[in-house]
Amino acid sequence: MLMGKPLALTLVVLLLISVATFTLPVEAQGSSKTQITLGLKKDFDGKVTGDPDNALPSLVRVGETHLVYGRLMQLPDGKNFQPLPNGEVKLIDVFNNAQNPIVLATAKSDKDGFFVFEWKVSARAFKQLGVFKLQEGITSLENVRLQILGVYEGDPTHTKSTSRGYIVQLKPQRLDVSIKTDKQLYSVGESAHVTVMFKTPAGELVDPDMIEMFFGPSTVSPVRQNVGTYFFTSPPLSENIHKVTVLFDKEDYLREIRSATITASTKAAMPVDLNAMLDRDTYGLGELLVITGTVKPVMEGRLVLINVNNPDGTIYNFGHVTPNADGTFKHEFRLVGPLAVTGEWKATYTYLGSQIIDSFSVRELPTKFLQVTVQSSSLVNDVGETLDEVGLGSPVGIQAELANNEREEITLTYIVQVKDAEGFTVMLSWIKGIALKPDMSLKPAIFWIPQNKGYYDVEIFMWESLENPVPRSAPKTLEIIIA
Repeated sequence: MLMGKPLALTLVVLLLISVATFTLPVEAQGSSKTQITLGLKKDFDGKVTGDPDNALPSLVRVGETHLVYGRLMQLPDGKNFQPLPNGEVKLIDVFNNAQNPIVLATAKSDKDGFFVFEWKVSARAFKQLGVFKLQEGITSLENVRLQILGVYEGDPTHTKSTSRGYIVQLKPQRLDVSIKTDKQLYSVGESAHVTVMFKTPAGELVDPDMIEMFFGPSTVSPVRQNVGTYFFTSPPLSENIHKVTVLFDKEDYLREIRSATITASTKAAMPVDLNAMLDRDTYGLGELLVITGTVKPVMEGRLVLINVNNPDGTIYNFGHVTPNADGTFKHEFRLVGPLAVTGEWKATYTYLGSQIIDSFSVRELPTKFLQVTVQSSSLVNDVGETLDEVGLGSPVGIQAELANNEREEITLTYIVQVKDAEGFTVMLSWIKGIALKPDMSLKPAIFWIPQNKGYYDVEIFMWESLENPVPRSAPKTLEIIIA
């Protein structure tokens, strides 16, 4: 049976780091079944208290310690549960690597089956699996998503068991990094003095464990001036926007890349008229930003230098434009990717030693979808016939009919994610590079073989690409029941 189920969905980059298939080690064969439940503990009178729904907090921060309670039970006679003492249990995260889960804490059950995990939240294990990815500037998301559960591995006389899963957001610690130059604008041939400072969230200067600096593509060797303070001097500057990049890492802090720009321009001996404007004052994420302007005089080989920073001061877009013969110029780009965040932005324009600064806002306006319409969605068999029922172990195709109503060809990636009743991802797959010509429709399908009975939520996304997750259309949802 197939039923529609509208859901409030939020597209996040973390979809891309979900596992393709959620699996855990094969259950050991033993004479007694077991049951592990998180959130239960005993009070001073020996009574069982607690609530499995609140076993773990929804948000944790690196550096915190959390006590996670639980109970391990056995079913020796097949009818009545009894405490299982001296059982080794683990608290694990499977969201980012189900085949090789991260062990967060271990514990042993007491004579009544109760145990408590002392979870010291650390960033090291997550860094090793690449959860804290290097980004240009800031990370795409402030929080990392964890999918946590308790596990009892079993022994020769007891079967393996797992608790229900919990979604927990991990908030990493981040160093406050500033990259400053001794001048706002340089003349061609000058050298820039660049100072980089690292501070904790409390404002204390601190040295990173690892630091690399680049001026353009070339590595530079910074000089340590004091605790948390480094500097270097650039080579003589050519007319351009030069990029400074800093890579750094410190124990229990997010590994990141920060960058800044240095602008050098030829100064004219005559008065310069520079004008630039944006096509609007406020934009929504995913929209096209267009900068137009005029310069006077027009000198052959001279460039208009454009530098755009997001609210964090991070470089979002920079480059140079050659003015037309009449002095007009144009520069455009789309507000997409992990650095496209809401807030007040700044755009700086430079020409022949003259510089102006403009600002604009990026708000949480409705995302501007390209006109890809999902005309229908359905489940099909391997020859494209619609299925009303889905059998256990049988391939099922998750298909959507996509139509292009634009006057230009649109390329997209078709993504399907299937989650079980507890919210675990059991399948994540995609088809890249689907090209839709104007007034054309296609019916892509991704197949999945259900291994267990139950309810499953299906989410269908149409993105520009995996690397650039801009929605081409609103997501679709289905619900599948495997009887």
